[in-house]
Amino acid sequence: MSQLGATSADDRAGADTPVGSRLPLAVDLDGTLLLTDTLFEALGEHLRRRPVWALGQLIQLPFAIAKVKDRLTSGLRLDIAKLPVNEDVLAYCQEAKAQGREVWLVSAADQKMVEQVAARFDVFDRAIGSNGAINNKGGAKARLLEREAPGGFEYVGDSPADMKVWSRAKAASFVDKGESRRRAIEQLGVPVARTFDRPKAGPAAWLKALRLHQWAKNALIFVPALLAMKFGDLPTMLTLLAALPLLGAMASGTYILNDLVDLAADRGHPCKRKRPFASGQIKLWQGFIAAPTLILGGLAGGFLLSPAFAATMLSYLVVTLAYSFALKRAALVDVIALAFLYTLRLIMGAVLAGVLLSQWLMVVSMFLFVSLSLAKRHTEVLRRVSVGERRVANRGYRAEDASLTLGLGLATATAVPLILVLYIIESAWPSGLYSTPGLLWIAPAAIAMWLMRIWLLANRGELHDDPVVFAVKDLQSLAAGAVLAASFAAAALLPEGSLEMLNVNRLFGQTP
Repeated sequence: MSQLGATSADDRAGADTPVGSRLPLAVDLDGTLLLTDTLFEALGEHLRRRPVWALGQLIQLPFAIAKVKDRLTSGLRLDIAKLPVNEDVLAYCQEAKAQGREVWLVSAADQKMVEQVAARFDVFDRAIGSNGAINNKGGAKARLLEREAPGGFEYVGDSPADMKVWSRAKAASFVDKGESRRRAIEQLGVPVARTFDRPKAGPAAWLKALRLHQWAKNALIFVPALLAMKFGDLPTMLTLLAALPLLGAMASGTYILNDLVDLAADRGHPCKRKRPFASGQIKLWQGFIAAPTLILGGLAGGFLLSPAFAATMLSYLVVTLAYSFALKRAALVDVIALAFLYTLRLIMGAVLAGVLLSQWLMVVSMFLFVSLSLAKRHTEVLRRVSVGERRVANRGYRAEDASLTLGLGLATATAVPLILVLYIIESAWPSGLYSTPGLLWIAPAAIAMWLMRIWLLANRGELHDDPVVFAVKDLQSLAAGAVLAASFAAAALLPEGSLEMLNVNRLFGQTP
C-alpha cells in the first residue's frame, strides 16, 4: 500500500471537515476488499453443480443483472473464509475503525453476499448491496452514498464504473491502475487518500493458468506416426506440428474452465491454492472469456486442418467437460477417464498421420495412464492423511483408500511391461517391421524401472501432483524416455544381424 502526495489522507479530507478521519469510509467488495469477484465465484459454483441452469443465467446477465445476482446468490453458501483478501485494504478499514470512523461495505454484489462477507470481518458498521431490482453500481451507488452520508464520504474502489462514485466523494482511494487513475480522479477535484496494489496478472500468471507445461502430453500424437516409421514423411510431420498448438489451446481452455468451477477445492489444497484464479491473481471474468475463446478457437482450427481430427478433438472436449463437472468426483472412474484422454491423443495422431492404430498401443496406453493417474490420486490421499484430513477435497477418495490406490496402481504398472513383452513376441518380432527386433527387449525393462521409481516416490508422498509434469522435469525420467525411444529407433534402423555378436546361443556354441 502506498500514500500519494506530501500530505496525509486526513489533511486532504480535513479541508472539508474538522478532522478528515470523521468521514465515513465506504469500501467496495469485488476487486477491492476481495481479490476476486463474488458474482463469478457464484457462477463458477453453480456451473459445477448445475451447468445448464448456470449457463442460462450467464446469458441473461446483461439484461437483468440485479435479478441474476439475486438468483445466483439465493441458497448458495460460498466458503467466504477462503476468498482471497486484499490485506492492505482490510488493514486500512481496521485503521479507520480504530480512529472512530464508520466503515461501510458498499457493493454491487447481491445484498445476501455482501452481508456474508461483512460478517467475516469484525470491522464493518453497514453492509449494502444490490437488492434484486437495483444494481448498486456506478451512478446508483453514488446516489445511495450521497443520500446515506450527506456530510461526505471517502470511497475505496477499483473499476472505471467507480469514477461516478469518486466524483461525488470528499476523498478517494483506489486499487490498481496507479498514476493514470490518480490523475483522472484528481481532475474531478477529489483528493486521493490512498492507493493499493493487487497481484499483477502478467505473462507468468497467464502461462501458469494456461498450463503450457501440460502441452507436453500432446506430444503423444506423434507416437502412431513414429511407430509406423513415418518420421521421414515431411507432410505428415508438418500436419502433426500444426495440430499441437490447436490441441494445446483447446486443452488450456478446459484447464481454465476446470479452475473456475473448482475454486473452493483449489483453495483448500496446499499447492493449488496458489493457482492464478484461486489466489485472485487473474480476475475471474477474464477466465470466463478466455476459456470459451480458446476452446472454440482450437476446435475451429482443428476443423480447418482436418474434419476427422476436429471430431476427435470434440470427443476429447466432451470427456474433459464430463470429467470437470462430474467424473473427477467419482473414485476410480476418474482415473479411467484420465487414461482415456491420454489414449485419445494417440487416436488423434493416428487420424492425422493416416495410419492404423495398433491395438497393442491402445492397451499399453490405458494401463500405463491408469497407473499414472492412480499415482496422482495416491499422492493426494497420502497428503490429506498427513495433515489429519479424511477426504480429498472435491474428489471421491478417503484416507482409507490409500491401500486401494497403491494396490491397483502397482497392478496396472506391472501389466505395462508384460503387455510390451507380449507385443514383442506376438506382433513386433514376426511382423518384419524391425530389422533388429532383439533391441526391443530394452523397452519393457526401461519402462518397468521408470514405473517402479514413480511408485516409490508416490508411496513416499514425494511425487509431484501430476506424474507427467514430473516426468518432463525429472532427468531420470527423461533418460528413461530417451532409452525407450532409442530402443524402438535402433530396432528399426540398425541393419539386420547387428546383434549377432550378442546372440547367447552362438556364444555358447549352440545352433537353433
